[in-house]
Amino acid sequence: MHLYDPFARYYDADFRHFHDDIPFYREWARRTGGPILELMCGTGRVLLPLASAGFQLTGVDLSPAMLALARERLQAEGLLDRVTLLEADVRSVILPEHQFPLAFVAVNSFMHLTTIEDQLATLAVVRRALTRRGTLIIDLFNPDPLAITREDGRMQLERSYELDGCFVQKFVVIESDAAEQISHVTFIYDETAANGTLTRRTMQFTMRWLYRFELEHLLARAGFTLRAVYGSYDLEPYSSGSPRLIAVASPRR
Repeated sequence: MHLYDPFARYYDADFRHFHDDIPFYREWARRTGGPILELMCGTGRVLLPLASAGFQLTGVDLSPAMLALARERLQAEGLLDRVTLLEADVRSVILPEHQFPLAFVAVNSFMHLTTIEDQLATLAVVRRALTRRGTLIIDLFNPDPLAITREDGRMQLERSYELDGCFVQKFVVIESDAAEQISHVTFIYDETAANGTLTRRTMQFTMRWLYRFELEHLLARAGFTLRAVYGSYDLEPYSSGSPRLIAVASPRR
């Protein structure tokens, strides 16, 4: 069982209604055509609307439970024939070479790669899989040093929602190390059943944030040329106050 398997249904509930980036990826897909590669695809939040738009896709994720939910959602919409789901590690997955004109890692998922070795291994996989004129998109949150200093391990209620007839409260604890650029994150899900039974599930993981020029150097080291950096899904110029740090790159010829 993968670390994220017991939390797949919570992850899906947390993010299934996040659509801010869908027009962004749909437009890039229109520009590049398919097939399209998504790394760390989770429960198929982005795969489904792109498949619905007519594109062929491959989604890679390490969690069988996440992929099972993605498969279930795609099958319910009659879109499973447009998507290949691979249970694999993005650092070592074997993909057809020079097949994909577009590859992407959506909202913050690249941050789960916490070492330079893991990042470079994943970028090497993508570089081999992309066509020679292909496009890679990495979407990260834009680190705010002041906000990071406030991440001191205090528990905060992030959201509450209904799930499968139960009431769920999600608490988040973040403790960040600015020197290491690492956030130690704990998600706490308190699920109350209709009969009042309370079940608590706790998930702990680490994420590493990147800064703009660090990301550019990382891409260059991996054999990519940075084409653009955006600060939002509306392609606004990147600035210190931007909500996102979105890199668009291509394999260096």
